[in-house]
Amino acid sequence: MFLLYIDESGNEDNPADNYFVLAGVAVFERVAFFLSQAFDQVQAKHFPGVPPVPFHAQHIRSGKDFWRNVDEAKRAEVLADLATAIASSNRPGVVLFAAAIEKTNLLYGEAAVEQATAEICRRFDLFLKRKYVEDDDPQRGLLIFSEGRFHKRARIWVRGFRELGTRWGVLHNLADIPYFASMTETRLLQVADIVAHAVFMLYERRDASLIRPFLDRFDRKDGVLHGLVHHRANNLTACECPSCASKTESGAYGSWV
Repeated sequence: MFLLYIDESGNEDNPADNYFVLAGVAVFERVAFFLSQAFDQVQAKHFPGVPPVPFHAQHIRSGKDFWRNVDEAKRAEVLADLATAIASSNRPGVVLFAAAIEKTNLLYGEAAVEQATAEICRRFDLFLKRKYVEDDDPQRGLLIFSEGRFHKRARIWVRGFRELGTRWGVLHNLADIPYFASMTETRLLQVADIVAHAVFMLYERRDASLIRPFLDRFDRKDGVLHGLVHHRANNLTACECPSCASKTESGAYGSWV
């Protein structure tokens, strides 16, 4: 079984944010311990003997809560080490997914979140289907959302996706209803938080510094980044983000990176 840990970045209702991002980290059940341990080792390196510190990317970057008394250089080093831990995680036991939704007058707020949720669920379902068809490896998936502003709605949406389907079809490979947990309780939701923040920084700020080390860990097939989705407000102009560039030229990441 693959467990998909899901978290968000950006505010779906705030007009100051152009994007809302939802990210998922698919972890094979027997690999989960080792990825969690890798994040524990980052804390042991920088803050030995300290009780578990949640790795919340936005808090680390802005110096909030625990990070208030940690200097900026140290915070940047911690983020870099977390990115390296994701990049170095087990292959093929860890696979990344993300949907960057560019908000418009018609697609914002709850609609943007639902669109992102549908994108992530469908891409994860296709990943599991491909493992069965191409690798003869039947796996089921379980969704684990970080508790947040929309987790109650997400439960309803995912049930609807399973029963009625998204616009791409019905989901077939989910084992159960989605589950929800606090990000402070599991390192794996913190991994999803780091990925979501990295994608948000890429699309909102054109800052690829955090995502660059693990960009190749997004689900891909024949050089196309299927696991990274860019839902654009205007499809008539060219886009040089990694998702769009890989669909134009196999293996390309584009000029944003």
